[in-house]
Amino acid sequence: MKNGILFDLDGTLLDTLQDLANSVNHALRTHGYPERTLDEVRRFIGNGAEYQIRLSLPNDHKEDLQKVLAVYKPYYTGHCQNKTRPYEGIPEVLEAIRANYP
Repeated sequence: MKNGILFDLDGTLLDTLQDLANSVNHALRTHGYPERTLDEVRRFIGNGAEYQIRLSLPNDHKEDLQKVLAVYKPYYTGHCQNKTRPYEGIPEVLEAIRANYP
């Protein structure tokens, strides 16, 4: 029997919010839509990129979802490590687990 520990990185071990918000706002700007605040983007994450972009678009422009998403995805892929960092204390916790895990 093998033992292991699984972690969710995005939003659990890593603070990805600023890179997500920057990517959302880039995609919105590209299509002439108003940007979203960091708090708004925080509320929109958790159910995938399509859901995040759908909530970010103004209510009367949901038909542009796929166009905005097509800008968002490659932008985020290229910029997802600009501001992303482990939450405070996470590297130490992971090191302690590594050192004490058989």
